[in-house]
Amino acid sequence: MELNSKTALITGGSSGIGKAIAELFIEKGMKVIILGLNKPDYPSEFHKVDLKNEKEILSALSKINKIDILVNNAGIAKVTKLQDTSSKDFDEMFNVNFRGMFLVSKYCLPKLNKNSCIINISSLAGIKSFSEYSVYCATKSAVISLTKTLALELADKKIRANCIAPGIIDTGIWGKMYGKNGRKELKENEKFVLLKRSGKPEEIAQTAVFICENDYINGETILVDGGESIQ
Repeated sequence: MELNSKTALITGGSSGIGKAIAELFIEKGMKVIILGLNKPDYPSEFHKVDLKNEKEILSALSKINKIDILVNNAGIAKVTKLQDTSSKDFDEMFNVNFRGMFLVSKYCLPKLNKNSCIINISSLAGIKSFSEYSVYCATKSAVISLTKTLALELADKKIRANCIAPGIIDTGIWGKMYGKNGRKELKENEKFVLLKRSGKPEEIAQTAVFICENDYINGETILVDGGESIQ
């Protein structure tokens, strides 16, 4: 796919990985539309949407005509042991990480141009389990599974669906998970990465561009984790 003049819809694009993808898409000459709670600080069309709310998703998408690339990026993570996980935490993670992605994908299908591309942001945690991340891991596994189904169902329409599974990436999510200890936790976890460093959001964005531009990648989950998965 030639990216210049194409239109991309990204969920949760105000910071971190979503922002990096959006900015690289813009650099490639694309129009970017963001669905999320916070307005980005770069030029884009923005629709304020709580992805837990189906009506808000439908309302926003009713104002959007056609898109070429859908990036389901929005996600949250909470660190808690299984026995300490509340129903509220369970529902929130599943509603944002999986149900929101499912609904956006479902309602975007009529708006996707021929030869379009869907990219779902999963996680290494969707492939490799981690203690105290039971619900988060489950949501990200579900993302990978649904991506494969999308690839199967949409192939005859020449619409591709793929996943990116980031490992430890230096974004604000560490502060949201661990508060003031976020940077410390990030640095301590870098020892599990073969390259002994955390990834950059821009490295995930480069992977998104690679998937978009290569029309023969379909139904795949691409790990971008510095080699952590093989340990």
